[in-house]
Amino acid sequence: MTVPITINLPEGLVESAQRLGEATARNISDVLVDTLEIILPTFNNLSEININSEIYQLSNEDVIELANLKMDANQNQRLGELQAKGKNTSLTESERYELLVLMSIYKIGQFRKSAGLAEAVRRELKSPLLP
Repeated sequence: MTVPITINLPEGLVESAQRLGEATARNISDVLVDTLEIILPTFNNLSEININSEIYQLSNEDVIELANLKMDANQNQRLGELQAKGKNTSLTESERYELLVLMSIYKIGQFRKSAGLAEAVRRELKSPLLP
């Protein structure tokens, strides 16, 4: 089932989607749908607690979980594949965009993990990391 939606997009974004559509022989709406279907599920492993909660309000169990946070295995594998391909050959426009999204997810996760680790050390749930 599909739901019609109307949105206003920046001109540059529309131009990028049109170029990708031309390169892949697809119309712009299919390009945008495919892009959203690729990108939005990548955020599924970032729970509401991990993104929006203040760390000091979390339970000890949630703080430990956050301190031990790891990127989803499939996302991590794909990130490695794209990085390796980018070193050996050039990435397509869609691959560059996918890499950007995966790197963003990685950075968000690392930021939250470090905050969770700091809180776990503050609560004496974990020992401080040694230099």
